[in-house]
Amino acid sequence: MNRPGDLLLSPWALVSVSVILVNDHVLKGAFGNTMTGKLSDVAGVFLFPLLLLSVLEVLRRKLAGRAAIAWSIAVTGIGFAAVKTVSPIGDAYEWVIGFFRWTAGGFRGELLPIVVFRDPSDLWVLPILFASYLVVTHNRTRAPQGRPSTR
Repeated sequence: MNRPGDLLLSPWALVSVSVILVNDHVLKGAFGNTMTGKLSDVAGVFLFPLLLLSVLEVLRRKLAGRAAIAWSIAVTGIGFAAVKTVSPIGDAYEWVIGFFRWTAGGFRGELLPIVVFRDPSDLWVLPILFASYLVVTHNRTRAPQGRPSTR
């Protein structure tokens, strides 16, 4: 896997997407407890840096380097922490995602925000970013000459 955007085709990314889909569309409806909430957080925080890097790589048409990898991890961690702990940021996030859902649904129905449960204890999932870093660097780290490393 060494083409721009193919991080989203890694087995780890596919498992994360599957966990999010099953958890959000099946498990939360059946159980709706703390465990299902944390499971979405873990899978989402793991997946988001891979998504950011993939979009960046496709737009730039080249693999991401170390700076972009660090940026994607930092943006994910800071953004997640802000959404979970800073009310105005969490409110804005709810409306932005609500808008994306509304547009994806063909502008049918009312434009409504999603609901994010703001719980500072959710921040315990942030160490999963280290796993994201390992997956990304295993596939994307570049040697100083601009070629993918052969580690």
